[in-house]
Amino acid sequence: MAFRVFNGEVNNKATKIFGGEASGICDWDDIKYPHMLTLYKELFGNYWIEDEIRLISDLKQYRDGLTERERYVYNVVTGMLTSLDSVANRFNFTIGHTCTDPSVAAVIQIIGAFEGLHARSYQYLTSTMLNSEQKKQAFNAPKKIPLLRERNDIIFKKIQNFIDDPTNLEKLYHALLANLVLEGVFFTGAFVYFNSLARSNRMIGSNNMVNLIKTDENFHSVFYGDIMKILMLENPELNTELNHKEAVSFIKASVEKEKEWAEFIFEGIDTLSIPEYKDYVEYLANVICRNAGIQEVYPDNKELKSKWIITYGSKGGNTKSDFFQTNVISYGHESGDGFDL
Repeated sequence: MAFRVFNGEVNNKATKIFGGEASGICDWDDIKYPHMLTLYKELFGNYWIEDEIRLISDLKQYRDGLTERERYVYNVVTGMLTSLDSVANRFNFTIGHTCTDPSVAAVIQIIGAFEGLHARSYQYLTSTMLNSEQKKQAFNAPKKIPLLRERNDIIFKKIQNFIDDPTNLEKLYHALLANLVLEGVFFTGAFVYFNSLARSNRMIGSNNMVNLIKTDENFHSVFYGDIMKILMLENPELNTELNHKEAVSFIKASVEKEKEWAEFIFEGIDTLSIPEYKDYVEYLANVICRNAGIQEVYPDNKELKSKWIITYGSKGGNTKSDFFQTNVISYGHESGDGFDL
């Protein structure tokens, strides 16, 4: 059954975040999980506009400063990220629709809107750098590359199962697991390619864009980790040894598929070591496990070993700050004749 937009017979404070009751009135002073207001404000504070990040230098470097292989990887990775964000946007729409806690639904609505912004941001990168044939290649990559389809299908199937039956809490549990992998491993792992180019002093604008997106995705990963823990708390029938084992097995299988994908896509890329990348995605898997209260999949990989990712993979990490957004200094209003497109 779809949620009721208003129910004057029950309290404003929701009884449960899914399958519960609430009036539909979002009274931020009377919510079940007060930290949702903090998350809501923090997400709003990260607002930015994609086409005000300058990419003129990136365009020159894309044409003259990248190898053919580096351009290919740039194209495919941006196309892949677009496909993931497109799915994430629709997933957030559905999960927000089924959520019975107005405060939690409000946070999900912002996350969904930002996933749409991220998809537009990748579109901005591809529209700036790529000709029509290259762009077609980039956006068809998630459909045409068998290894990428195989990797993505692991998470897409679990999300689709929930979309097809959105009131089923067991399917919701597995869809949340898939979303954690999407946000915390597939997204975050792919960003490292841009970080590695920036480390070689190339494609700085693209990296700045990606780091703004990464900041958002980190919030999303923390939020959905909380949602996973709340779901288990409110529905003890989901908090079983079988579900825990399935969660660990699923996350590990997803990481192993990500490693296979890395061997294919990063072959011939001198700025990024494949063994180093594999170590990094194991570390990321442990982070999402900790966020969601799940047993760590790689217990020996507790520390980020590739410290350069912190330098080049953080918002403003290798740049000065903008006076308004505390974002990258290259974020600012264009004058009209300086547009990249």
